[in-house]
Amino acid sequence: MTSPATPQGKGIHGAIKHLLEEQYAFVGGDRVQDMLIGDLIKIFQQYSRDPWNLAVGQTLWFAVHMDEKPGPGKTLAKMKVVPAILSITHEEDKQMRANGYSPQEVRKYRVARLLKEAHAQKGVLTQADVAELIGVSAGTIGKDIKAYQTEQGVILPYRGTIHDIGPSMTHKKVIIAKFLQNIPTPDIARMTQHTEEACDRYIKAFKKVRMLHGKMEPLEIARMLEMSERLVKKSLECLR
Repeated sequence: MTSPATPQGKGIHGAIKHLLEEQYAFVGGDRVQDMLIGDLIKIFQQYSRDPWNLAVGQTLWFAVHMDEKPGPGKTLAKMKVVPAILSITHEEDKQMRANGYSPQEVRKYRVARLLKEAHAQKGVLTQADVAELIGVSAGTIGKDIKAYQTEQGVILPYRGTIHDIGPSMTHKKVIIAKFLQNIPTPDIARMTQHTEEACDRYIKAFKKVRMLHGKMEPLEIARMLEMSERLVKKSLECLR
């Protein structure tokens, strides 16, 4: 028998209960079903957003959760996602155009805004996500991100940097450069949208490479430290 605290045949709880009893009777008894229904409703409430609460120019997008880590055979379909409200267009875009900024410059700041908005809602976008949102190629988005980061001296929070995937080492170079400027790790983490643990990991790896520089060739350093030769060479570039 259903517990007194459970709604009796009303609303979404009752609809799911009826579905389980009719089509999925093998799913436990009343108590197990009620627990499952409660969890399903929580997920629904977490992922649903009232479209009438979206401002003009905003859209709802599902981004990979910032704490989700990639792994072998782990596809996007198996990763936790979060709903994020993103500003495809914004008043600041209009103001930039009015002030004489080119379409390319406006787009660059739009890209940065989208990445920051998703990250503020515990999500991280891929370059492909942003490309689809604003209707350009992923390659163009990559160039915009690189230009923005270089101009502003920051690291934008997208999957390549937050989850440390892809071939780019831009974020590592920025972290190491700030370390060489004697900036404290907590400040580096805040400035680069990384955890202190991640910053420490890059810095420790750099210190090891620096210690062996001049004593070994890059390939030998790579083998000793179990790093790729490309990564070693990129780290050595920071010494120039």
